[in-house]
Amino acid sequence: MVPEQEEPETPVFVVVDIGMTLDADGGYWPTAVIEVGPGDEAIADLARVHAVEGIGDIRTEAAALPLPDEQRTDEATHLFLLAVMITSPVRCTFGISFVLPAQGHVLSEAAEHGHLVIATTPPDAAAAAAIDDPSVAPPLWLAIDVDADLLARAVADLP
Repeated sequence: MVPEQEEPETPVFVVVDIGMTLDADGGYWPTAVIEVGPGDEAIADLARVHAVEGIGDIRTEAAALPLPDEQRTDEATHLFLLAVMITSPVRCTFGISFVLPAQGHVLSEAAEHGHLVIATTPPDAAAAAAIDDPSVAPPLWLAIDVDADLLARAVADLP
């Protein structure tokens, strides 16, 4: 008899900041900064893997969850979960949690552009490190394509 193996929990990362990243060609990329802690190094390493191995196969899904009345504020009425499933070059699944309406603008931008940058280091810290030591390579962030139609529909009915 083969013992059942437990499915590992899917990590969900909290978005701590949003903005736009300017690329070398002058294009803007909607960006979500996630908090990556000890034990989450694999997520932070995804950008390097994709840079070496290629983009691979990425699928996204989205869902909005209303916050309970006692947790609602003007800036936080819903949690919006963006699920990211990668099947190559590595297999992994994780979620990114946005607070709406405070962070909704970046989701609208991602739906419009069809992609999202997931930053695993705070942009200010990366900029400060580059100023302190220009020879330090900037951090790699993960750029993913999103299902623009699905994301646009999911965002359209939210605050």
